[in-house]
Amino acid sequence: MNAFLILFSIITVISVMISGALLLIRRKSEGHWRHQEHIQSSVFEFFPTVYAFFIGFAIVTLWSAFLTAKTNVVQEAQSLIIVYRTAKHLPGSEAFRQAVVNYVKAVIDAEWAEMGKDAVSPEAIGRFEDIWNKFYELKDDGNKMGALYTNLTEASRQRSSRVTALEGNLYSPVWVILIFGFISVVYGLYFINREPTVVSLIYEFMVIFLVLACIYFIYELDTPFSGLITVKPEAFRTVYLRMLGSP
Repeated sequence: MNAFLILFSIITVISVMISGALLLIRRKSEGHWRHQEHIQSSVFEFFPTVYAFFIGFAIVTLWSAFLTAKTNVVQEAQSLIIVYRTAKHLPGSEAFRQAVVNYVKAVIDAEWAEMGKDAVSPEAIGRFEDIWNKFYELKDDGNKMGALYTNLTEASRQRSSRVTALEGNLYSPVWVILIFGFISVVYGLYFINREPTVVSLIYEFMVIFLVLACIYFIYELDTPFSGLITVKPEAFRTVYLRMLGSP
């Protein structure tokens, strides 16, 4: 079964349980809650507006970071294929080019699985260091060595950006705001709907489902290399095949 179908089924069940619990609490209170002081609708409307703006801001920011991480992966792979092709015209570069191939293979086979656990592969780290070691063993050839160094530096920078993205892009206080905001929305829904009807049940279900879905989406985007919504290593696979197919 599709993972997203299972996930949203769970969110649906949770939303039904919460909205149903609100309805049951109102009915079991036997009308006593109606005589309590209630939240004014104008006050309640202001709070969800602020909360919705915060959620929207978080989604836009994280989506931008997700696309940046995806772009960085492509740029890292492209820098490596340029390095490989440039080195083909240098004498005695076989060991260097093999080191590049070994690194790309280590990223695909070992590191991407580790990144799904918010970690990096020691093998990939060692392979990348081996590229630099083999680079300094190459014979100097003016412009080609300069081009190799520039593209290796770019690949190193993109790799660092990829590793940094594993740490997530949201600070802990942001998660506190998101969770507290959700609890506050449920609290407000309980007191804003005076009549415990099926209509209020459906409305509350829709609101709770939407907020939970947004919070989950934020959680997924926070770590672009783990979860269900992830950056794939397709750029590295394409580059690897090109390297194997090069004469």
